[in-house]
Amino acid sequence: MNQLSELRLINDSNIIYLKKINRSYKRNEIIKNILNDETCFFKMNKNDAYMILKDIGILDNQIDTIYQKLISSDEFYNLYNCKKIDLNDEELIIQYPIHNVDEIFENKKITSDTNESIHKNIELIPYKESFFIKILNRLKKIFGR
Repeated sequence: MNQLSELRLINDSNIIYLKKINRSYKRNEIIKNILNDETCFFKMNKNDAYMILKDIGILDNQIDTIYQKLISSDEFYNLYNCKKIDLNDEELIIQYPIHNVDEIFENKKITSDTNESIHKNIELIPYKESFFIKILNRLKKIFGR
């Protein structure tokens, strides 16, 4: 169950509870309609998203972490791969660059000249034991006899 499904479940529970105690649940119905769009948090600004999360019943100290999960690049790529996000959609406020996996390693041949220049810039730094380690090793030798 992903984060958005959990929010839907919480909101539906709130609607049922508000119906039982005869309170107005119109706001939660509106939130339910908003949450039906899986890309909704990528289409709204941060203040609106925080207001919705608070209205659902998320605690103030958890709102930021939940919001970050909802708009994470992983979530964006999952929705993009499922064809639920269109990069040309003008409503998208939060977007991440899409990299073509096939083209990443294309034309990235390493020649021997580049290999040599890479290795020329690498300096080998000799390992030096710290003063503390030297003392510990000497104590081990002395007491090890």
